Amino acid sequence: MSNYSDKLRIGWERLQKAGNDAELLGCALVSFHGALADYFRDWLAANSAVEMETRYKLLDRQVVNWQELIDLMQHYGNLNYEARSRIFNANRLCHEVAHGNRFGGTRADVEEYGKFVQKLIANPYAVYSPKSNATSYMHTNAYQVNSLSEVLREEINRSNNNPVLTSYLLCAVGFVGIGGLHRLYNGKIFTGFLWLFSGGLFGVGQFVDLFLIPRMVEDYEQKLRDKAGLSPLGVPLHQPVVATSTYRPSGNQLIVKLIEAAERNGGTLTVTQGVKATGVSFAEVEKNLKEMFKSGYVRIDNDPITGAVTYHFHEL
Repeated sequence: MSNYSDKLRIGWERLQKAGNDAELLGCALVSFHGALADYFRDWLAANSAVEMETRYKLLDRQVVNWQELIDLMQHYGNLNYEARSRIFNANRLCHEVAHGNRFGGTRADVEEYGKFVQKLIANPYAVYSPKSNATSYMHTNAYQVNSLSEVLREEINRSNNNPVLTSYLLCAVGFVGIGGLHRLYNGKIFTGFLWLFSGGLFGVGQFVDLFLIPRMVEDYEQKLRDKAGLSPLGVPLHQPVVATSTYRPSGNQLIVKLIEAAERNGGTLTVTQGVKATGVSFAEVEKNLKEMFKSGYVRIDNDPITGAVTYHFHEL
């Protein structure tokens, strides 16, 4: 399992610190984009509808590139054209950033893309495999949906992912004789069937629900997030915290450690790999790598598959 939740968290942290700094905004975008790539790979690799050979290929980032990854998600995950275009646009911007070009977007652009990625990762129903049956829907950690309400919501959300709008549309159906569908959709099984067999409590309950639907949807969304173990931002909760005491190099020692890590990695290094090798913060590793770039000792490139910013050491 890859670390898309870590990349997503880093993306929000970078965005928070960025202000309107184009360089930091570009780094935040790269983190969001990398998180989405890792999530797609995990989702597809865990999906039994995907051919076994393809699932093995997904483990090798050099084999399945972004184009193939999006094609697979469109086929198995019902990814729509709008989302596909949005992802490819972000991929283009990440390439530009990785090649040293100034990020041409705005803070609002990055924030919107972060929310878009957050939605795909956090929402258990953001991706649906049409080759699965009604009891085998999956989200980020292969959670299986069993309840009637969740199956109903999943079926409807294949074409529309606005729960409030959908609830109002289902409620409107009640005024022509089929009441309670909006309650079933939002997890209220008992009252949903009560409304169904009583014409929405003879129309009165159906009318009152017009004012209650937004809160009804909000409560059910929170229930789904709690069930999936996610925070309101979609970040997994209750992750184990391990207290460790490690040696953290600094100054020239840190530079030497980064060079050694790059040498072990064939002359290339990402910020995440640098953090793993040295134990210091992302900001410190990134700062030192950029200083080496400015001094001409390394060049910056973009991984054509993952979109990750990669530092190439010429002399290794």
